[in-house]
Amino acid sequence: MITRAAAIAGLLLLVAVPAARAQDAELDKVLERLGTAWLLGDAAAVVEFSSHRGISIELDGEKIGPLAPRQAAAVLRRLFESRETVSVRLGMANVVGGSPQRAFGEVSWTARAPGTTIPERSTVFFALLKEDGWKLTQIRVRP
Repeated sequence: MITRAAAIAGLLLLVAVPAARAQDAELDKVLERLGTAWLLGDAAAVVEFSSHRGISIELDGEKIGPLAPRQAAAVLRRLFESRETVSVRLGMANVVGGSPQRAFGEVSWTARAPGTTIPERSTVFFALLKEDGWKLTQIRVRP
């Protein structure tokens, strides 16, 4: 579990690190909230952004979904329990167009297995769809 000091340090990374950002302020806010939820290992906060179509999740090359928010949260909880987050840094975000509009964003996630000291870096991709605001349709975690 993340200590309060580690969470604060990680939140500072979310705010302090410049990134290539989308020109959509609403998308930026959603991605910042997703990054913070990821940093805190808060599966419920991540799935609050679930699309009406559900969320597909890809972990270690295995694709599942689309899942309802409850099932997606269960998958994310298992992921967060298996790793100790060191940091999360916001990365690129882009609106890619379409009807309805689509966008994607990414975060760089540094975590380690509990009880170890060797950090592993992954990129977490978020695919979003403009429904009633930006809604999450897919999460991909890649090494």
